[in-house]
Amino acid sequence: MQKTEGVLHVPARVMTQGRQVIFGISLMAPIAIFGTYGVANELSKGLLPAAYLLAFLVMLITAYSYGRMVKVYPTSGSAYGYVQKSVHPLAGFLVGWMLLLDYAFVPMLSVLFLGLALHEMVPVIPVVVWVALFIALSTLINIRGLQMAIKVNRIMVGLQFVLIAIFFGTCIYALVSPSPGHSLLSSAPFWNPDFSMLSVIAGTALVCQSFLGFDAVTTIAEESVEPERTIPRTLIFVTILNGIVFILIAYFGVLAYQGRSFISSDTAAVELVEFLGGPLFETLFMLVTAASVFTLIVSQQAGISRLLFVMGRDRVFPEKLFCYTHPRYGTPVGGIVFIGVLTVAACMIFDLVTLASLINLGAFVAFAFVNLCVILHYFVKRRLRTPKAVLIYLLLPAIGIGSNIWLLTSLSPQAFLVGGIWFAAGLLYLTVRTKVFTQIPDWGLFDTSL
Repeated sequence: MQKTEGVLHVPARVMTQGRQVIFGISLMAPIAIFGTYGVANELSKGLLPAAYLLAFLVMLITAYSYGRMVKVYPTSGSAYGYVQKSVHPLAGFLVGWMLLLDYAFVPMLSVLFLGLALHEMVPVIPVVVWVALFIALSTLINIRGLQMAIKVNRIMVGLQFVLIAIFFGTCIYALVSPSPGHSLLSSAPFWNPDFSMLSVIAGTALVCQSFLGFDAVTTIAEESVEPERTIPRTLIFVTILNGIVFILIAYFGVLAYQGRSFISSDTAAVELVEFLGGPLFETLFMLVTAASVFTLIVSQQAGISRLLFVMGRDRVFPEKLFCYTHPRYGTPVGGIVFIGVLTVAACMIFDLVTLASLINLGAFVAFAFVNLCVILHYFVKRRLRTPKAVLIYLLLPAIGIGSNIWLLTSLSPQAFLVGGIWFAAGLLYLTVRTKVFTQIPDWGLFDTSL
């Protein structure tokens, strides 16, 4: 991504398949399930595993669609680039604009959550100081390059899986001893006499947040080895791996805690961990969670900076700012620093509820359009109409579109209000740039053959 004599050079392709997987897992954070464990379990009426299973199926379809599109356009623009080239440049801008809600607000949410938690432990240090410290460290790691970020992520991902393995072990122990009445195999977490599909759907709409982040793997396409081949595999692998982990955590957690009620849905995960392993496991859980949230911030900042770089390269946003790269590491310093400063400022204005309400809106809009791109490119343009092609290039993405629209309808009125204002601001910017849509700027290469 280094700029020399007005030419933007592709960075060194350092992201192998293994590094992509680490990056993708760190973005999805396997222990992210614990953040909404209590609320989601309450919404789904104790059928949390069923909610995660349904969310997994929806997200897997969308991950497959992302894989199809990265084979055609192996660039770092993600949904913005796919819609720009498959639908229309102006539509691409608006989808990219909405995607910024997801990519930009997720690191803000993560670092604010971590800052609030640490402030509770050390009240003398203000939240904003914690936020600024973590963002400064994340910025330095990202400027050093993805290789540096992957080294940090590899350690933290390993710690997460160690914690999850201990969690599984304590759950199994609680089920087989000293309570012989419990069984490791049960259909109750997925189906019971009080089963309510509406409750499962309500839980699904919330737990989809745990899967958000797999799509950001496409933002490192220009730094990846053979992205057309490796990234589609990575997308499917990390979605399946995390999906299985989420379902198993929900399954064993529900069984192990069966017949008991949580004091508070907000602290349900901590209550569950303390019940299973006592104060020692609770302390370990809190330490690993804090470290893992930080690696999530590092990966998220890397993803949004790549999207801003591509939008700057297309001259959608200021090229001099977002395309400025480090002379040695080739990283998009402009975007990394910009999102770091913006995150600290936003954390002084917004609260967790407001940030969380906006993330899904941007993600679901982007997901729906990526599924649409698959239909337009493969089924409409390339006219792939065999029975297999109809299934994977029409029916599956159509289900993906419908599912993401359904998820959109489940969002709060506040999300639509703030998201509507954000969309209106983007539309106003687009109106000015295109002189009331009479001129189409040269934003990337539009696939006019469609």
